[in-house]
Amino acid sequence: MEKENPNSESVSAGNPKAKKQPEKAKKPNRFLRFLIALVCVIVVISLAWVVFSMIGRVKAESVIPVSANVRVSINNPVRLLDGILAHETLHEISTVPSLSAVSSILNMLIENPLLKNKLLRFAARGNMELSLLPAAGDDIRFAAAWDLGLFSPFLRILPLVSNFINVPNLYYVGAGGNSRFEYRLDNMTLYFGPFRNLIFIANEQGIFESRSNTAQSSGSPQPVGANTFDNIKTSSYDAALLLSADYVSSLLSGQDDGLAEILKNIEITSGVEAGISIYPKKFELSLAAPMTSRQASLSRFLEQRSGAPGMAEHIPADAQYATIVSAGTLRELMDAALIFTPGLDAAMRSADSALRVLMRLSVDDLLFSWMGNEYAVYGMEGRPHPVYAISIADERRRQEMFDRAFRSVLLNEDARLNLDGVRMPRIEIPELLQALLRNMNIFLPSPYYIVHRDYFFVSESAETLLAALRAIQRNEILPRSPAWRNIASGRNTNSNASALSLYYSLDRSIPFFLRGNTALSGFLSLYRQGLARVNFNRGTVEVSLSLIPGSGSGVTLASGYPIDISGRPSNRLYGAGSFTGGESGRLFFTSGSTAVSINVADNAVHELGNQGTHWIIPADGVGKKGDINAWVVTDRGRVNLVDGNMEPVSGFPVLTGHRIASPPQAFNGKLYLNDEDGRVHTVDEHGAQGTWVSSFIAAVRSPPSFLETTGRNGKVYSAVYPKSFFGEIWLLDADGNTMPGWPASISVSDDDPGIGFGSPLLFASNNRVHAAFVNQAGQLLLFDENAAFIPRFPVDLDGIFYQQPVFDGEYLWLVSSDGTLFRVDLHGDILRQTIPNFSVMEEGYITVFDCDNDRVPEIFITGEGNALHAYSRNFRSLESFPLPVWGRPHFVPVQGNRKAEIFAMGMDRRLYRYQFR
Repeated sequence: MEKENPNSESVSAGNPKAKKQPEKAKKPNRFLRFLIALVCVIVVISLAWVVFSMIGRVKAESVIPVSANVRVSINNPVRLLDGILAHETLHEISTVPSLSAVSSILNMLIENPLLKNKLLRFAARGNMELSLLPAAGDDIRFAAAWDLGLFSPFLRILPLVSNFINVPNLYYVGAGGNSRFEYRLDNMTLYFGPFRNLIFIANEQGIFESRSNTAQSSGSPQPVGANTFDNIKTSSYDAALLLSADYVSSLLSGQDDGLAEILKNIEITSGVEAGISIYPKKFELSLAAPMTSRQASLSRFLEQRSGAPGMAEHIPADAQYATIVSAGTLRELMDAALIFTPGLDAAMRSADSALRVLMRLSVDDLLFSWMGNEYAVYGMEGRPHPVYAISIADERRRQEMFDRAFRSVLLNEDARLNLDGVRMPRIEIPELLQALLRNMNIFLPSPYYIVHRDYFFVSESAETLLAALRAIQRNEILPRSPAWRNIASGRNTNSNASALSLYYSLDRSIPFFLRGNTALSGFLSLYRQGLARVNFNRGTVEVSLSLIPGSGSGVTLASGYPIDISGRPSNRLYGAGSFTGGESGRLFFTSGSTAVSINVADNAVHELGNQGTHWIIPADGVGKKGDINAWVVTDRGRVNLVDGNMEPVSGFPVLTGHRIASPPQAFNGKLYLNDEDGRVHTVDEHGAQGTWVSSFIAAVRSPPSFLETTGRNGKVYSAVYPKSFFGEIWLLDADGNTMPGWPASISVSDDDPGIGFGSPLLFASNNRVHAAFVNQAGQLLLFDENAAFIPRFPVDLDGIFYQQPVFDGEYLWLVSSDGTLFRVDLHGDILRQTIPNFSVMEEGYITVFDCDNDRVPEIFITGEGNALHAYSRNFRSLESFPLPVWGRPHFVPVQGNRKAEIFAMGMDRRLYRYQFR
C-alpha cells in the first residue's frame, strides 16, 4: 500500500494535463455565463427604459390648442436642418434685402457648434409642433412641443439639475404640476418645462399651464380642419403647415383689391394645409385649400377634378417660359371672369354687336364655337415674340368661321409667305382700318398662324412659328427636356394633372408673382427655374411649386425687378454714380421726347420732357468727385447739363445752333458734338463752346472715340470716321489736331473704296497706341500711332460687319451680321464661333466686362432680337445667358463684397437688373 501511493503520485505527476484540463474548461464557461448575464441585464434595462419612456406618452400635436391660427409640424427637425444647410441657395439669401432677418438666423445655425453634436442630433429627431395663437393687435402668442422620444426619462431629473444651472435670466419656478423654467427677457418671458415625454414651450403662463387640459381633451371631437391635417401626409414632408381659414382670409383680404373681390365669391371652408420639402438642388411646396363658391360658374371649376393636359406635348423643349390653362372652355373661363370684372360683360356685348355688323358673326361663332379647353402661351430662346396655342374642338367649324371672317371688311388673309416649304397664312386688318385705329392710338397686330394636329398656333413672328412647328414635328417637346423632367418629378410634383401650369426660367423670363419687392418674391428670385401647378380636386384647390436653384454661377434677377417702364423707352442705358449700396446710382435713358433718370436706391423716376429727338449720356469729369450729372442734347443743338434728378445746372440749357449728325460723346469734362457741316464742337460744364481745329468734308456719323495714356508722357488721343466716298479714319489729339501720317484709308485696294459703321477703336498694348477698324466687307485694319499697319494686318473676316471691334487686353473681338463671333490676336490669328439664331446690325452692341473679378474679361453681345449673349475667352457660353434684353446694357463692376450687376432694357418695356452669383 505504501508503494502504491508513490506510484499513484508518480502517475499524476507524469500526466499533469489529465488533472488540469477540467479546470481550464471551467474558465470559458464562467466568462460566457457572465457575458450572457451582462447582455441580459442590458436588454432588460433597455426594455425597461423603453417601457418607462412610453408610460404616459402623449403626441406633441395633442398639446397644441385647437384655436391655433398657424400650426407647424416638423416630423424630424434634424432632417429639416440638414436639408436647409445643404440647400444650394442658402448662401444667396444674404443678397436679398427683404430676407436679411432670415439670413442672420441661418448664419447663427451654420456657426453653432451644438448642432454638430452627435448625441444632441440623435436626441432632437423627435416630432416638433409649433403654433401661433390668436392675439390682440401685433402681440404674438405661441406654443411649442418637442417629443424627446427615448430621451424623455431624462426630463424627470430636470428639477434636480436646475440646482446646478447658472444661466443669466434663467430661473426655475417650483409650482407642483406646473413647475417650469422661465427665461425672462425685457419684452417677453419664455415658459418651458417637461410634460411627460415632451418639452413644452410658451410665451404666456396661462398657455403653459393649460397644456395638461389640452392633452386630456385631445380625444374629444374637434372642428374639421381646426387642428388636423386632412389633405396632406405630414410624414412625407420636411415641414407641414396648417393655417386656419379665418387667419388666411384676414391675411389675404387687405393685400389687393382684386384679391379681396375674389374672396367675396369664394369661401375657404377649413384650414389651408401646406407641405415643404427641401433638397440640395430643389425646393418643393404643396398646398391644399378646401374652397366653395355660391357662384355657379366658379363652383363648376372648384368641384371638377383636373386631368393631365395634352398641351405640354405641343410646346418645344427650348421654351423659355410656358403657361398652360386647361381649366375649361373659353366660354366657361369668360363666365368666371365676369364675376370679378363687371365691365367685361358690357365690353363683350359691344364686341359681339360690332362683329355681327362687320362680319355677320357673333363672338360665339368666331371663337367659342371651335375652341377646345386647353390654351397656352410660351416663348422660345432668342426669339422675342411668343407663341399662342389653342386646342381645336371642331376643325371644320374653325375653317368655316375663318372663311366667313376673311370675306368681311374687317379681316384679310395673306397666304403668300412660304417658309421652308410651309405656308404661313397671316391675319391682316385692311390698311384703311389700321390707319383709322392708329389715329385712335390703337394698334392691332397681324399675326401668322398654323394648324397642326388639332392645335392652332399663332405668333407675330413667322420664323418663331416655324421653329416651334419643326420642334414639335421632331418630338423635341418640353416633357422630354432634362429641365422639365428635373423640375416636374419629385415627391410632391409627380402628378401631371393641372388646371393651370406655369413653367419659367429666371434666366429668360419673369412670372408675375416675382415682379414685386416682397420677402416672398425675393426668396423665389433665388431660383433659376420654377414650375407652378394649380389643380382642382372635388372642392379642394391644390397648388404645387417646384423650384430649382442656381448652380453657383450665372446671374439671378434682383428682387423687385423687372420694372415696368411707361412710354417708349430706348434700348440704350447709361449709368452714373456708385451702385455699391444703391444709394446714389442713377440710370439714364430716353423715352420718346423725354429724358429719364432712375435712382436705383428707391426706383424713383425723374424726367425732363419736351426734348424732341435727343440723347442723354453721363457727364464724365464734370463737377466734384461723386457728383452725378448728365448731358441732354437735342438734334437741333440744344445742350442741357442736369443733375441726377434732371434739374438743369445754372447757365443751362445752351443753344448752340448746331445740327447734330450723331450721338454726342462726353470725355474729361467736355461734351463733343458732330455737326452736319463736318465739324466737331465742344461744350464744357460752364457752357463755354469750342471747335476742333480739323474739319472734315463729310459729317461724322459716329461719336469720337478717346484714349488717354498714362505715365510722364501721357497724351489724349481721339479717332473719328467721317462716312464718305473716300473711306478714311483720322487720329487726332484732344483739340482736334491731326496726328502726323493721318488720315488712313479703310480700303486695302483701289477697286474697293470701303465703307464702315461706327467709330475706330483706340487702345494701348505694350505701351503703344493702336487704332482698329473693320469695314463692312470684313477687312480688319490695325494701325500703329503713325498710321502704319501692324504686321500681318489687315486680315479678312467672313461676313458683313456693323459693329466695330472691342479689345479685352489681349484679343480683338468682333461679331458679323450673321452672328459669327471672331477672336483675333495682335498677330492676326483668328478663331470663330457661330451663335445660333442670332443676327447683329446697327442696333447691336458688343463690349467686354470682367463679371467675376478674375482680371479676365468676358464678352457680351446684343443683336436684333431680345437676347444678351455672353462668352468667355474660350467661347464658352456663360451660364444663365442669353438674357431677355437688348441694346446697350449698363454694367456695374465688382465693388467690395458686392458682386457685379447688369442693368438692361427688354423689348417688353421693362427694366431688368441681374446680379452675378
